[in-house]
Amino acid sequence: MIILASRSAVRVKLLRDAGVAFEADAADLDEDALVKDIGDPAAQALTLARQKALHVARRWPGRFVLGGDQVGHNDDGAPLVKPRDPPHHVELLMSMSGRTHRFYPAVALVKGDVVVASVVDVVAVTFCPFGAEVARLYAATGEGQGCCGGYESEHRGAQLIERVDGNLQAVLGFPLLLVLPLLRAHCPVEAGLLR
Repeated sequence: MIILASRSAVRVKLLRDAGVAFEADAADLDEDALVKDIGDPAAQALTLARQKALHVARRWPGRFVLGGDQVGHNDDGAPLVKPRDPPHHVELLMSMSGRTHRFYPAVALVKGDVVVASVVDVVAVTFCPFGAEVARLYAATGEGQGCCGGYESEHRGAQLIERVDGNLQAVLGFPLLLVLPLLRAHCPVEAGLLR
């Protein structure tokens, strides 16, 4: 069994549905401090994934630990964040209306204090043009409050999307189709994978 350095409901569900044997143990780190001097979003995501996995690996000596994170940016370079409150949620959604934003999901597999493997993906999401009323209605559902960008593509947030260029699972923040080969290459038995 491997350790997932996260309690993200999406990451847990994707791994569970894929039949991976794991236990979840979230890292508690100051993420902003870890990436404050890193400008490249892919490098930010990789740094966060690695640091989360390394942090949790200290509690699980000898076990493979999988860390993951995601960074998002709008087409103007503005970082996508989690909504602070309903007005900010509407503002965030409106900033993406009719525009393309990118997510950079990353994962790192560590054992002890060694990063065994890591990978980062990129996926572009184009939103349909919509007005403030649509943004308010969506924000009022409460969906997407804890998500980078303020929406959930696997639920009602799908209605906001015009096009996805890349892996849809990557939009969810966990590029499963890149994670599974990484696990097969390094710890198939521990992850309970088909061989």
